[in-house]
Amino acid sequence: MILGSKLITMKKIYFLSLLFLAACNPQLTQKSSIVQNDDVERFWLAFDLIQTTDDFSKQVNIIKEKFIKPGSPGLHALMDKRSYTAESYVKAINDYPKFWASIRANTLKSDLFAQDIEENIAKLKNLYPDLKSAQVYFTVGALMTGGQAHKGHVLIGSEIAMADSTIFTQELQPDRLRENLAKHFHTNPINDVVLLNVHEYVHTQQGDYGTDLLSMSIFEGVAEFVSVLAAETKSAAPAIPFGQANETLVRERFQKEMFSPNWNDWLYNDRENEFKVRDMGYYVGYAICEKYYQQSKDKMLAIKEMIELDCADEIAVKEFVIKSKYLSKPYEFLKTEYHAQQPKVLGIKEFENESREIDHSLKKITIEFSTSMNTRFRNFKFASFARKKIIPYQNMKWSEDGKSLVLEVKLEANKKYKMIIDSEFRDLEGRAIEKYLIDFSTKSI
Repeated sequence: MILGSKLITMKKIYFLSLLFLAACNPQLTQKSSIVQNDDVERFWLAFDLIQTTDDFSKQVNIIKEKFIKPGSPGLHALMDKRSYTAESYVKAINDYPKFWASIRANTLKSDLFAQDIEENIAKLKNLYPDLKSAQVYFTVGALMTGGQAHKGHVLIGSEIAMADSTIFTQELQPDRLRENLAKHFHTNPINDVVLLNVHEYVHTQQGDYGTDLLSMSIFEGVAEFVSVLAAETKSAAPAIPFGQANETLVRERFQKEMFSPNWNDWLYNDRENEFKVRDMGYYVGYAICEKYYQQSKDKMLAIKEMIELDCADEIAVKEFVIKSKYLSKPYEFLKTEYHAQQPKVLGIKEFENESREIDHSLKKITIEFSTSMNTRFRNFKFASFARKKIIPYQNMKWSEDGKSLVLEVKLEANKKYKMIIDSEFRDLEGRAIEKYLIDFSTKSI
């Protein structure tokens, strides 16, 4: 009994000491009000339980019950945005055991960054007093994003955002994923996770996405410029210093395709563009915002105008970029030039388009273009047609000069066929093609 009394007394002293420490430092008793990371612990709980069975259906049930169902609004928003499923999580867990083992410790470090994130968001509010509150969720995805904003939340995929150069990537498939993430992890993204959060927080304040390369670059440029300004640091994006060192070269190239509905070589890409630097659109948008800010007498108003710019409004975007004085030529001149030089479909080599008496024994259809096309990109659109009208092509091959594309087809008699050559087709300068409807019918036997 005496021993028991001593233990009770010791526990009371320990408990009182914790209360004293908590009173001196409230951060010890409460988690961040902005940053939430409970999903990460739930993920690893489910991960460990999954290792106890080889039954895929049981593994799926574990990830559902232990991770997804009790998951935060941030997890559910991330799953919605990236189309993650319980099955996709389990597949990633089973396929990449060494990757997950190497990233585990890092994903549990988000508490170390919570205070810095909150402090920088407070700085952001000083620059933009109308800042609306948003929640930051450190969660876990299935290797498709490190961070983004969606449904008013900041969503951090900890398995990517918290990585560093020590992470094991050799298992990852396909090759493109492995190569891209290996390059990204080599830059130690965990060191830039605070700035990433501020960037995405700015996105929670913005309106709709842009509709072309110019407006999308501005959308990202606003978030990058304002977050860097608030955090009082340099951008972590390698595109920024490269663009600053090659300003004229990048601007002149950008102007050739800035009205394109495609941005593959400029945004959300790897190093496949001619500059061999990823996400160069971030730099262009950043540079436009920087010039806009520098020329504004009222700096806080300039920040407000940037954040509240409707990037889906062509007129608003036009006025913004003109006021920035970033372009080397007049906006309207560049737009007219772009449309005048857009590639076109000249026609079909084997028959005149809209013909109604095509022999169904025809084995190939050759689409001819007005200029050499970038053979990396193509897209046929069928959504508006009944399935039975879709042209049944089996293989395709570009000509050496990129001016024609041959489709191997197997047609039926007495049928109508349609296909749209869509805007993913583009020339070597990145200009999107004018959409073209292929429309023909085969004759009866």
